[in-house]
Amino acid sequence: MANLSHIYFKKFQYCSYAPHVRSCKPNSDGISSFENMLANILLRVFVWVMACVTCFGNLFVICMRSFIVTENCQHAMSIKSLCCADCLMGFYLFCLGAYDIKFQGEYNKHAQAWMESWECKVVGSLAMLSSEVSVLMLTYMTLEKYFCIVFPFSHHRAGRGQTLGALLAIWGLGFFITVIPFFSYETFGNFYGRNGVCFPLQSDSSERSGARGYSIAIFLGLNLLAFVTIVFSYSSMFYSIHKTGAKTAERSVLSP
Repeated sequence: MANLSHIYFKKFQYCSYAPHVRSCKPNSDGISSFENMLANILLRVFVWVMACVTCFGNLFVICMRSFIVTENCQHAMSIKSLCCADCLMGFYLFCLGAYDIKFQGEYNKHAQAWMESWECKVVGSLAMLSSEVSVLMLTYMTLEKYFCIVFPFSHHRAGRGQTLGALLAIWGLGFFITVIPFFSYETFGNFYGRNGVCFPLQSDSSERSGARGYSIAIFLGLNLLAFVTIVFSYSSMFYSIHKTGAKTAERSVLSP
């Protein structure tokens, strides 16, 4: 082992255990590197840019929606709730940027401790909560529009209490999805600490089957279902609007 010149590990962090080896691969996992939590300058810059745009843009919308009087206050409530969920993602990006600066130049020394820390788990769970609540919120708002446009006379408009109940249910479901991995370490392992950015994309076959199955169920199951629902709803809305417009134009031509 003392004469070893080349070595290849499953994870780049293991290279720190063989400092005498001249060529140790991989140097990065695509996100992090030996030196930095965010491997390249493009990632580091855009984390801060997107964090600022996400937080300040959504806070601006919340303020504007709070001060401008609107007739459809239920829709305004949904918009503000969606902005709150997106703000959590902005906070998550700010945290990544801050920890990247903290570990700059020596990330590999702190990588394992960081991924196993409670800070990483909290940051990762905030990102999970933000993404899932945003997806569910967009699906709910799309279905509201769908029923209003496609079934304008038979659809019962939700009141303030019903809308508030739906929003609370969405946040509750998002929180439940987020905290489930904390209940069983044997099943999920370190669910939010498998990479430097603490986002739970468990796609590797070597990961625990429970964690991998849960990630697939959320990101390729629930989110895909929401995407299909949104696409179908908007397609039906455009078709209904086109059909109504065609009938209106036909009647105007036939009328004397």
